[in-house]
Amino acid sequence: MSIPESLLALIHDPQGPELIALRVRNDVPLDNSDQRLPRGVLFLLSEGLVAVQTSRGRMIAGPRSIGWMPPHEAHAVQSFGPTAGVGLFLAERCCSELPPHPVQFEASALASLLVQRTLDWPVGEALDEARRRLLQVLLDELGQAGTQSLQLPWPRDERLLVVARALLANPASSRRLEQWARFADISARTLSRKFVEETGMSFGQWRQWARLTQALEWLATGQAVKHVALSLGYDSVSAFIKAFRLALGTTPAAYFGAMRRANASRTQLAAQSALEEP
Repeated sequence: MSIPESLLALIHDPQGPELIALRVRNDVPLDNSDQRLPRGVLFLLSEGLVAVQTSRGRMIAGPRSIGWMPPHEAHAVQSFGPTAGVGLFLAERCCSELPPHPVQFEASALASLLVQRTLDWPVGEALDEARRRLLQVLLDELGQAGTQSLQLPWPRDERLLVVARALLANPASSRRLEQWARFADISARTLSRKFVEETGMSFGQWRQWARLTQALEWLATGQAVKHVALSLGYDSVSAFIKAFRLALGTTPAAYFGAMRRANASRTQLAAQSALEEP
């Protein structure tokens, strides 16, 4: 997410306020450049889809989740289509209750409303007791939420990393496990074993997620399901939809329909919250 220049100095000040909340909108794709912030970042998307890449791996974040990036974690953000949302920049001293690695939290209605509420707080000022309590409620709510780690964790072995990068560059490749092993100058048995050891996924599972993350990116830009399915090497649209449903629990149409409904719901909650303000 881009950050207004006027607030960069404040965000990089380790002695600055506990929390800086910003509404962010990008009508053009983000530049995917590396960044590292001294603050932890909670981000709630209300529109669009972003891919976040770290040295640990890659995750896709959409409007149904609240993403978390710990302080000092190098990362790059790439967007697909227009994006909008809220970024909460937390001082490192306020991050002890949050995970030490990037995750996505399930965005409950309460957590979403609390994130939106912080936009009304004065930027650059220390939190008063009432706001500090609300921030603690948000942290408690996130602590109870389900989480999802990086969908595509990077393997550590350089030979496996060569395979992983090639798969991401061409997820439609029809190469079989044995062919990828020869490509990386490694035995098929070792490739299979080390993928599980280093990523927690089988080679087939990792490859499936590489295809699905690419599918999410293309679908978010409005590409047709049929075009996405065939471009990723699936034999048919129904085979792609079946794989999508098994991994994400719903169809592509329902997934992006839920995103649109989540956007509308958050807009309504924000409007109600504004009307309730004294």
